[in-house]
Amino acid sequence: MDRSKLSANEIAVLAKTARLNLSEERIAVQTEVLPGIFQMLEALDEISTDEVAPAFAYRAKWSHQS
Repeated sequence: MDRSKLSANEIAVLAKTARLNLSEERIAVQTEVLPGIFQMLEALDEISTDEVAPAFAYRAKWSHQS
């Protein structure tokens, strides 16, 4: 996936598609923030998970009680 910088217009279209009513100010903030998020996603893409076995079951233990 190409994670190039999105323009304010592209973000507005995506927000409208997702039924989000973002103000012009919020769209401007997203234009500045998204490249950093995309950079983090690129770093995650570089992690090799080929040898990680899938977890078929997960038991969340939220307290110290059994």
